[in-house]
Amino acid sequence: MNLPVEVIEAVRGGRCVVFVGTRASFEAAELADAAYPDAKTLAKDLGWRKPKPAPGQKPKPGLPSVEEGAALYEAANGRSALVAFLREQVGAEAFGPSPAHSGILRHFSLIFTTAQDDLLERAAAAAGTRLDVLARGDRLPDPDPSRRVLVKLRGGFERPDSLVLSAADFEARPLPVDLKKQLRTLVRNQVILFVGFRPDEEEFERLFAELSDAYGGELPRCHLASAQGPIDDYLWQKWVWRGLLLFTADPVECLNALEGQVL
Repeated sequence: MNLPVEVIEAVRGGRCVVFVGTRASFEAAELADAAYPDAKTLAKDLGWRKPKPAPGQKPKPGLPSVEEGAALYEAANGRSALVAFLREQVGAEAFGPSPAHSGILRHFSLIFTTAQDDLLERAAAAAGTRLDVLARGDRLPDPDPSRRVLVKLRGGFERPDSLVLSAADFEARPLPVDLKKQLRTLVRNQVILFVGFRPDEEEFERLFAELSDAYGGELPRCHLASAQGPIDDYLWQKWVWRGLLLFTADPVECLNALEGQVL
């Protein structure tokens, strides 16, 4: 795995912002020999099923949708039951942070995450690091390399009212205008690194779309450490055309490589 030189230099200079996905939690569970569903499994457990084509039509391609599954589960069982189910499945209460979570806190002062667990918070507590946690609608503080700030873009189980789980939730709670302006500036002036995502999952599609909307168009060059396995040629070309530079690396592998280059 060759870590991009642009990322290494940006981290050294304090000009790199990291976005952390739930594949970092998935890896932490694997390391602890604990259960944690991938997106396809979670979507199906929530009730998502691939739509059947009409007679005479070909099946439509589509990603397994956790958002659609969440909406179906909530409609059938209520919001509280949905939150309880997801906390049990992806709340990460049965295992602890991985070395990737600790490494992220060492090397990045501003961290965004789409994970809804508290693994980064627990890693900060274990290291004695102050970590200020912001919700989806909060304004970012002024840059401060000595301060660690975590922005939970989909909320967290510690605050059930903050959770963003379905497409309806995203529509009801769009990113505020002030935050979108701040994100536009970050994307323009910082190097963006995505860790703990796969480019063939809804979680990353949604995040990339929100950042593109905040930026006002196609994002400038960003970097994705694609987790848990290789990327097929179709996906590679699809994302390269959208300005994304991909390399294959699980979160721990990526942060270990970064540690070796930056220190």
